[in-house]
Amino acid sequence: MNESGRSEEIKRVIAHLFARQGYDSTSMRGIAKELGMNQSSIYHYFRSKEEMLFILIDEALDDALNRMEKIYVAELSLEEKFKEILQFYIYYYVGDQDRQILLIKEIDKLNEDHLNKLIKKRRRYLELMRYILKELKEYDLIKDIDPTVAAFAFFGMVHYTFRWYREEGKVGLDEMVDIFLEIFTKGVMKGWVLPYGDWTDLYKFSRKSGWQDL
Repeated sequence: MNESGRSEEIKRVIAHLFARQGYDSTSMRGIAKELGMNQSSIYHYFRSKEEMLFILIDEALDDALNRMEKIYVAELSLEEKFKEILQFYIYYYVGDQDRQILLIKEIDKLNEDHLNKLIKKRRRYLELMRYILKELKEYDLIKDIDPTVAAFAFFGMVHYTFRWYREEGKVGLDEMVDIFLEIFTKGVMKGWVLPYGDWTDLYKFSRKSGWQDL
């Protein structure tokens, strides 16, 4: 394995430890043991445990944002851009729960400078989603709903799946992406109304079966 590949593997292992054990409960000694390295060797890659967490979240945010921005400037219709951005984002975060957990549960363990840098990047996510929703609204392609509310609703829907979704369960990742797209796009696109009874049935089913079944 070359140096670049080794570095990525180290980050993958550390992300998993932070996500599953918690940042505070994960020691440098434990990281070294999991990696089969001397503790001092880790400092070749990171200056501190806090820097590890920052780099993991920062790189994930950059990676996703770059991909979303490329979709936005592509030669696609507004509807196609919107759906591709949604699809990518769902795959990116639902498909990697360690990434989700660090972003949602561990980000506040960072120092103020690092945290502020990441908050600015998260705002760019919101701005991009809100902008495309505003465009869709201007062209009368979605219902008359507030773009900011819709954007936060989407991010909230995706980011907290780590609390109840298991990819090895009865709903695989591909099907999960399709379900989320169906719920979100048809929930905001014109010409579709969910009868009240269906919501009641869905609620009863979720209470009876339990979210863990997914």
